[in-house]
Amino acid sequence: MLVISARIELAPKDVDAYIAAAQKIITATHAETGCYLYAIAVDINLANVIWITEQWESESDLMAHLNMPHIVEFLAFCGTVEVIDMNIIKYDVSAAGPLVLPES
Repeated sequence: MLVISARIELAPKDVDAYIAAAQKIITATHAETGCYLYAIAVDINLANVIWITEQWESESDLMAHLNMPHIVEFLAFCGTVEVIDMNIIKYDVSAAGPLVLPES
C-alpha cells in the first residue's frame, strides 16, 4: 500500500478557489481502482494550509490516478494559484493495523 501525505501552503487569496476546485475531484477519485482513502482538509491553525492524505493499493493505481482527466484538469488549475510552500511525501507501507491507545 502507498500512502501520500501532502502539505500545501497557498497564498490566502487563493484558498477559496483551491477548495472549490478540490471539491470537484473527491467523488471521482474515491471511485478509482485502488483508492482506499483520498481526503483533503484545511489546517485548523493555518487557514491557508491544505493537507492531502491518500492511500493507494499500488504504484500503478497511483499513476493511473495522476493521469485521470479530472486530476489532469485539477493539476492544471493548481498551476494558476500561488503556492507558497509544498511538501509531498510518498510512503510504501508493508503493514498497517489499528492503533491501540494506552489506558488512562
